Amino acid sequence: MRTTVDLEDDVLAAAKEIARIQNVAVGRVISRLMREALMGTQRSREVANAEGKTIGGFRPFAARGVLVTNDQVNELRDTEGV
Repeated sequence: MRTTVDLEDDVLAAAKEIARIQNVAVGRVISRLMREALMGTQRSREVANAEGKTIGGFRPFAARGVLVTNDQVNELRDTEGV
């Protein structure tokens, strides 16, 4: 199905990189990622291990089953003085 959506530049770049690595269409990648997000499943470990390549300019860490929030990151920045 065709539709028009506005994606942020970094999200589109990451989806294009995944599509390039997996040799599939960007729409297929975005559909799969959306489906996984809606179902609550993750495949970041597979993405991170995909030939050791980067996605959107960085290599994602493997999922550890822990959610890190922006508040936790900001608290760590304050503690470390960054």
